[in-house]
Amino acid sequence: MNRKKSAGRHPRPRLKAVVVLLSAACAGGAGAETLTQELAPVVVTGTGEGYTSEASVGGKEALTLREIPQSVTVITRQRIEDQGLLTVADVLNQVTGVTVIANDTTQSQYRSRGYSLGVANDGIPAYNALSGYQQLDLPIYERVEVLRGPAGLFQGTGEPGGVVNLVRKRAKKDFAASASVSTGSWNNHNLQADVTAPLNEDGSVRARGVISYTDRDYFYERTHTRKYLGYGTVEWDITPATTLSLVATLQDDDTEVPYSGLPAWSSGRLLKVSRSTNPYPDWNRYQWTTRDVFAELTHRFDNGWQATLKLSQRDQDYYFKDGYPTTGVSTTDQTVNYGRRVRDYTYLREAVDVFLSGPFQLFGHEHRALIGYNYDSLLSSYDGVTASSVTGVPFGREDLVPEFELPYTLGAETETRQSGFYGQLRLKLAEPLTVIAGARVSDFRSRSRNVAPATPTAWTTSPSKTKDEITPYAGAVLDLTREISLYASYSDIFIPQTQNKSGGGTLDPRTGRQYEIGSKGEFLGGRLIASLAAFKLLDKNRSFEDPGNPGYYLNQGEVESKGWEVEVAGSPAQGWDVQAGYTRLDTRYLKDRNNAGLAFSTWEPKHTLKLWGVRRFDSGPLAGLSVGLGANAVSGSKAGTGTSELRSQSGYTVVNAMLSYRIDKTFTVALNANNLFDRTYYTRLGGLNTYNTYGEPRNLALTLRAQY
Repeated sequence: MNRKKSAGRHPRPRLKAVVVLLSAACAGGAGAETLTQELAPVVVTGTGEGYTSEASVGGKEALTLREIPQSVTVITRQRIEDQGLLTVADVLNQVTGVTVIANDTTQSQYRSRGYSLGVANDGIPAYNALSGYQQLDLPIYERVEVLRGPAGLFQGTGEPGGVVNLVRKRAKKDFAASASVSTGSWNNHNLQADVTAPLNEDGSVRARGVISYTDRDYFYERTHTRKYLGYGTVEWDITPATTLSLVATLQDDDTEVPYSGLPAWSSGRLLKVSRSTNPYPDWNRYQWTTRDVFAELTHRFDNGWQATLKLSQRDQDYYFKDGYPTTGVSTTDQTVNYGRRVRDYTYLREAVDVFLSGPFQLFGHEHRALIGYNYDSLLSSYDGVTASSVTGVPFGREDLVPEFELPYTLGAETETRQSGFYGQLRLKLAEPLTVIAGARVSDFRSRSRNVAPATPTAWTTSPSKTKDEITPYAGAVLDLTREISLYASYSDIFIPQTQNKSGGGTLDPRTGRQYEIGSKGEFLGGRLIASLAAFKLLDKNRSFEDPGNPGYYLNQGEVESKGWEVEVAGSPAQGWDVQAGYTRLDTRYLKDRNNAGLAFSTWEPKHTLKLWGVRRFDSGPLAGLSVGLGANAVSGSKAGTGTSELRSQSGYTVVNAMLSYRIDKTFTVALNANNLFDRTYYTRLGGLNTYNTYGEPRNLALTLRAQY
């Protein structure tokens, strides 16, 4: 099979020239005398220890979770290594209030509070870039931050589920190195290495490199993945107050016979077949290649203010050739129909984020201000072909679906751009009271066209174009004691719509508006954090069929998502690390033509409990031993929304465990067991044809780590 390369069809603007200019400009302002001065130390905040950390997802600067008046969870590097987590899907499956829904072997959907989550890469928002796209794997990240609820102040447009901020590893002034090799169930092999070192005597220039290689099968038959990941970063303290960071990442994934779940019976019932069943032909293939470059320039002023410029470009190719069920399995003759297709996608994402932040004095208190601008663009293009369908294939005989070779006949491009100015004030109105106020003014535009090999057309601008959309934000934090705070917040986000109104024009954007109140605490000197939150999210201005004008719509639909959460993370005692969270979620249509009063999101369970804890023995006869145990427990779930609910499953609990032994100061060996009691369950309930996806059966992984 020859893959058609689409990467060279369109001119690609690059950030390299910009980075070179930035470096030259900064270096030009520093003479030889300045460069030979002893550099002031660069303080990197938010790194944290154990299972606690600061987070920048609630703003552009690292804050304690207590300072952020919204629900935030941080999964640290220690937690990632304890559980042997490798992908973004792995880590988000451990986050309080987040549901991971499998799409296929290579990518998933991520939801919270009834809606999809957005993503930011080191604080740079990326529109519609999390669910449905393969993410870079975890070896390159220091931590993963998740804010639940609308995040429009810094993200711009998007669904109101929240945002995931992926924080990259940075180069360090002191040499450090680590490596790991693991092997597990279904021939799951992984190799990782991570080295950081100074490149000159005083560490003003330093570098870090990370590599990862995965070669694995799966619990379902015939699927195989080979994935390579390489990451490099260089940091240069151009002056004691100015730092330039450059990052490059490459990830390549080749997956044979990828799996997108099982079909159901044509009657709607779930199939009762082995979890290893794979109904996809041997010639199916998915290939993802991701090239990511990033630059950051930071200048720290003497008065405590800081200016930051971030540039990002992600160039992603996604090729797939597959045959897939298009119908349920017939209850009369146990046959199923198959579709066949090839698509060759290219995604080019470019973003700029620039902001200025710092303290100021007023009325005897110190306050903080932040003002910035970001721009995000996505050029998506594809070509491909759809082959004729194959009908009447006996279920289990996917080998009867023939491969095909056809010239491409389809081609299209879509360009999406959003930009906005944002600002935030953190005002210390009294010693125990901080008020946060912010706003954003956003522009959003999308356009598309057909390109060869389809008949080319002119660009057509989507009616979802939005200009000068205002997104407000407000919050308050009241310190009751040195350990405990109360908070309240209002957060907002908008989602453009394309439906037409009878009087002309399109519907106004949807708005996701969340009201949240809660309490947060820091105990034992900040080593243990706890939070309790209650939220109500209203999805307003949804499309509603105009009863007086068929074919037209009104801004009258509304959905409510509400619930509460509790979370604890950190070290409650010497040798212990824990992270636990519970979520109660209720969603329903308040105003809808067909579904009023019914549940809105049936994919997400009403009750979710996620627990994980590790006991580390540092002395005595068990010195060097660590024991971990945890569970993810959820209530029942269904497929579909409103009156379209189809398949369902009852609640289930999956138990995970870890046993680790530190051989000496360099080597550690660990055994991880997932789904310890081999519970059978579905990670997703889908349609009649696909996406009814079993969760992994019991599996083991043995890992040897070295730390220098």
